[in-house]
Amino acid sequence: MLRMAVGHSDDVDPGDAIAGAIEQCRISLGGLVPQAGILVSAFDSFDPVLVATVREAFPGVAVMGSTSAAEVSSVNGFQEDSVALALFASDSVDVTVGLGTGLGNDVDAACRSAASQALAATRRDPKVCVVLTEGFVVDPQLTLDAMARALPDGVVIVGGGSSRRDLGRTPTYQFCNDRVAQDGVAMLMFSGPIAYAATIGTGWRTVGATGTVTRSIHGVVHEIDGRPAVEFLARYLDVTGPASYGNPLAVVEVGSDESYLRAILGSDPVVGSLILYGSVPVGATVQLTTANTEDILAGTKDALARARSEFPVGSRPEAVLMFSCSVRRFLLGSRTKVEAELSRAEFGSSMPMAGMYCSGEIGPVRGAATSRFLNETFVTLLLGT
Repeated sequence: MLRMAVGHSDDVDPGDAIAGAIEQCRISLGGLVPQAGILVSAFDSFDPVLVATVREAFPGVAVMGSTSAAEVSSVNGFQEDSVALALFASDSVDVTVGLGTGLGNDVDAACRSAASQALAATRRDPKVCVVLTEGFVVDPQLTLDAMARALPDGVVIVGGGSSRRDLGRTPTYQFCNDRVAQDGVAMLMFSGPIAYAATIGTGWRTVGATGTVTRSIHGVVHEIDGRPAVEFLARYLDVTGPASYGNPLAVVEVGSDESYLRAILGSDPVVGSLILYGSVPVGATVQLTTANTEDILAGTKDALARARSEFPVGSRPEAVLMFSCSVRRFLLGSRTKVEAELSRAEFGSSMPMAGMYCSGEIGPVRGAATSRFLNETFVTLLLGT
């Protein structure tokens, strides 16, 4: 049995909001004792007191989380400037947490610290973990690679970058129990006989020619097909202007058969390089993409449907975690709420759901050795026993 109790409030007073979320969780738990939980909060609403209040209400519970661009749940749908809480109780699965800090100084040490805390609290085999990380102090893919090294082989990583309502702004907060960081990585790990399916969806369609990245560093592509990268896109886009969120690059790495998106933040016209939110390895194939509102929502629907179809046969789905992108929220505008509505339509009104809008998302990509840092993506984690 896995029970995820969800509370969600957009009360203007953060203290009243967390009190409301706690009461909703208490009712849903029905006397069960939660082991751990995820708290996501609007940046302007966050205060360490929120975490302390949850831990006081449920003695012994461990709480991790981060600030978010917006919050989503089965209780209150899509909301901005709110507080959402998901608490986990189980008689067979261990749910443990950790926080590492100092990503900019030593990414491996930060990830080892977070992983060791979560691993020390269980004797069961870890299967899947949620990672909420700062995404600007270091290339998030380096964080994911370091986390994969810190965890036993085969642990699937999903989640996203901590964020705030202002697109791309810092600082953001990551937290675990009584510790708060601005350069950290927080994790929540499920160990034991947990059943799960983790899927990604975008909705963007590829257009135009493909090219191969021939020179790149973290966050910058210098050359495509041996020529300055801006030349590859110049026939389609004016990349000398503002960030081109509506036309990200589709990236297919060597050995993979599934693409992921990389947002174009701008260019360096002097050297002809493209500035991206995240890395693109040398040898990867890239192609421009485009999407309208219906395409984006179709990507959401696809991720949700595949999570259901890929969930292990014979197991019972009991909870859904969702991680969408702050850029999707920006592009969808007033229709952002439809992502939550599609989730409810796919899994039913009785399925507990919780999630957040992130600065970049984290999920598995077919053929990639570790989870990938994604842009403009909807990630679904379906959990059960």
